[in-house]
Amino acid sequence: MKARDFAHGDGVQDIQKIVEQHPGEWLAIAVAAEKGGQPTAGQLVCHARDPDEVWRRTRNWKRLYVVYAGPPLKKGYAAAF
Repeated sequence: MKARDFAHGDGVQDIQKIVEQHPGEWLAIAVAAEKGGQPTAGQLVCHARDPDEVWRRTRNWKRLYVVYAGPPLKKGYAAAF
């Protein structure tokens, strides 16, 4: 599968709305709109609690926004990518 251009209204939602609908999950979103280099709207391609599942299912896609829709890290914790 390859990412494609999505017309607004063709399953496209605001990124924040998509994140709010899938708490505690990893999301892969095909970007449909950006502002200042940040994705603002897109179409959900897949979601799962396991990040490896999301990466496995979208490995052939181009130009996806992958984000965790969960709480920020607890105080004293750090993340590295």
